[in-house]
Amino acid sequence: MKIAFYFILLSSLLPALSIAGKRTTASIIAKEPVTMMDLGLLRLNSILGSRTFPGLPLATIGANYNARRGTIDIKVSNPVRRASRKQCKKTIQLAKKIFIQTSKKKKTSNIHHYFQHEGTNYKNKINWKDLANHVVITGIVLTEKNFQDSIYCQSKLMKNKITY
Repeated sequence: MKIAFYFILLSSLLPALSIAGKRTTASIIAKEPVTMMDLGLLRLNSILGSRTFPGLPLATIGANYNARRGTIDIKVSNPVRRASRKQCKKTIQLAKKIFIQTSKKKKTSNIHHYFQHEGTNYKNKINWKDLANHVVITGIVLTEKNFQDSIYCQSKLMKNKITY
């Protein structure tokens, strides 16, 4: 009886052992974990790349994670007739309107919705409202005729200060 049991157990493992040796690219990729940051950036870039936003009809917008600084960097490349600091500031302000709602004097951001996990395990562990403090927007205004005349400016999402 024991011999029959071991024979059945061993024979059920044999197909798994023969398949385990065949590692394909797809099987390797399928076993890689996806972080909340990866998924959030995928969602965010999907929205930013598929829509036009008020005041930024020709702008190209994309986001990535800067591991060195620990920030989410959003780059807004906006073609204009003539690049200037004023145009760059306007580009930053329009980009901020995508993520910030203002009621009276209080500003709130919705960017955490792209990164929030759908499960309940992270509700008490992560301060989602703090995520907006780690978002940097870089505006690049490009003169349509001569890209050499471009101007760069940068600002944190929840701050008013703009650096050139």
